[in-house]
Amino acid sequence: MRATFTALLLAALAYLPVLIHPAWGVGALVVTGVLLDFAVQMNMVLGQREIYALHAASRNRLNAVYMTSIFTGGALGSAFASKLYEHGGWPLVAGLATAFPLVALLHFFFVGRHHVRH
Repeated sequence: MRATFTALLLAALAYLPVLIHPAWGVGALVVTGVLLDFAVQMNMVLGQREIYALHAASRNRLNAVYMTSIFTGGALGSAFASKLYEHGGWPLVAGLATAFPLVALLHFFFVGRHHVRH
């Protein structure tokens, strides 16, 4: 349920500055930045909780892979978003940023979460 909330929050936050009147733009960007950071941190905590629920022998390596993928994905996402912004402005960046969590949410709803049985 928390992952669903996080996905919906990330999708909604991408369009918040577009919906706010331009005079409120700077404030909206600040609020959006804070809320987006909150959502990302919440998602990382959920991922960490799943990792630490595993057997102790699996935790260290999996946590290293998880954290490396988080930082690598963030760096690549920032570089990619900069190029998108140059070509299509905020609507293109927001549209693509909305698509990723929505695809993940649809996958969660239709495919579900598979548990590995030991």
